[in-house]
Amino acid sequence: MKILIIDDHSLFRDGILFMLEGLNIDIDSFEAGSFESAQTIIEQHTDINLVLLDLGLPGISHLDALNAIQKELPESMIVVLSGSEDHKMVEQVLRQGARGYIPKSSETTIMKNALKLIISGGIYVPPEIMSKAIPKILLEKRKQTPIDELLTPRQRDVLNQLTEGISNKEIGSNLNLTESTVRVHVAAILKAFNVKNRTQAAKHAMLNQWVYSKS
Repeated sequence: MKILIIDDHSLFRDGILFMLEGLNIDIDSFEAGSFESAQTIIEQHTDINLVLLDLGLPGISHLDALNAIQKELPESMIVVLSGSEDHKMVEQVLRQGARGYIPKSSETTIMKNALKLIISGGIYVPPEIMSKAIPKILLEKRKQTPIDELLTPRQRDVLNQLTEGISNKEIGSNLNLTESTVRVHVAAILKAFNVKNRTQAAKHAMLNQWVYSKS
C-alpha cells in the first residue's frame, strides 16, 4: 500500500511513520512538508492508495488542498489529520469526500485503529465529535429505531469496540469475553443492522450516531 503523509511538521510525520509500522501491512510511504512537494510526489506516483492530509498546511486552504488531491487521486482514500476538533470543519471535509477525520491529539492506538477501519472500507470520526453534530449528508432520511431496541447492552459494548476497528480477540480481552462469545455478539449485530460484515456494521452505527460510549 502506498501512503502519502502531508504535514509541515517533520516530527509529526516521523510519529505517523512509526505508528504505521504497527498496522502489519506492506507499506511504501512518502512524505511531503508542503502542498507543493505533495503535488510533485503525486505526479510521480499516481497509484497512491492513502493520503494523510494535515489541514493546517501554509499557503492553501484546507478545502482547496483536499479538492486538489481528490482531483489528482480520485481513487485514493483521503484522511484528514487536524489539531482542530471543530465539528463544522469535520462536516466540511466529510462533505468533500474525506474518508476520516483524526484529531492530532488522538492516542496512537486510537489513530491506528481508525486507519485500520478506513483501510477496510469504513469511515472514521471520533465519537466525541460525532456526538456534537453528524453531517446531514451522511444520514439517511428515515425514521430510526433506538439502538437499545436493536442491541443488548453487552452487544453495544462490542459495537463500540468494533467501530474502532478492533479485532475480535482484542475486543474479548478488553471486555473480558471469550473470542467465541465476541463472534456471537458480532453476528447478532450484523443481523440486527441487516449488513454483511464488520465494516458495514461500523459504518452503519456511525452514520446513525449509534456509537455506544462508556461515558
